[in-house]
Amino acid sequence: MTTATRPNEADVLDVMRGLPAVDWDDVEAAATATAGIARRIGDDADLLRALVDRVPRVPELRDKCECHALDDKIVIWDEPDKGLRIRLRLANDEQYERVHNHRYSFTAYLLHGTYFHTLYDTDQPLDETADVTRFWPRMIREERTGDVLTLDHQQLHTTLTSPSTISLMIQSPARKRRAFMIRRSDGHVWYRLGAADEDADRRREVRMPDERFAFWRERLSDLGIL
Repeated sequence: MTTATRPNEADVLDVMRGLPAVDWDDVEAAATATAGIARRIGDDADLLRALVDRVPRVPELRDKCECHALDDKIVIWDEPDKGLRIRLRLANDEQYERVHNHRYSFTAYLLHGTYFHTLYDTDQPLDETADVTRFWPRMIREERTGDVLTLDHQQLHTTLTSPSTISLMIQSPARKRRAFMIRRSDGHVWYRLGAADEDADRRREVRMPDERFAFWRERLSDLGIL
């Protein structure tokens, strides 16, 4: 899509409803499929702008936009029957290392910035007894603007980012009810739950305020992503 023919609502829905379903049971096949989807959306600034701008008009998406300590998220599409929840991961300036896994498998396409990424192994249960010294780096790498990576929900990792790192995320339906996290600095363990398992206070705490949404909308434009 070009700026001369910016997409209307019908155009956006036509593109998004035409995306293929993803079989996340085959992670390698899912990686190939979602890389194509991520580039299709992330490389089309007009389409991505239209998707972001429609979020406030779709309560089911707006309610999924959240703020967290290390990053915020704007959900731009949610089609669980096809294995497609698509969102923007918006890294905050303050970062710390937490070894963690996810409730879902995902693909990330870096639109701006850098991931400083470490994959870990361990030989212990992922619970409150976990010893932070028994998580061993298996691979250390950098992902930069334009790179695509896919991670299985069981993989333990840490991700630090450069300022203003933005990625387009495509995630599978949830594979488990909670994700394990342990802070490297002090060994504190906690869990990330899905919205269905969070109480009303927690949902209010993480829901993205309108002014924060507006901030990110402007920031994405300033960075040339939209």
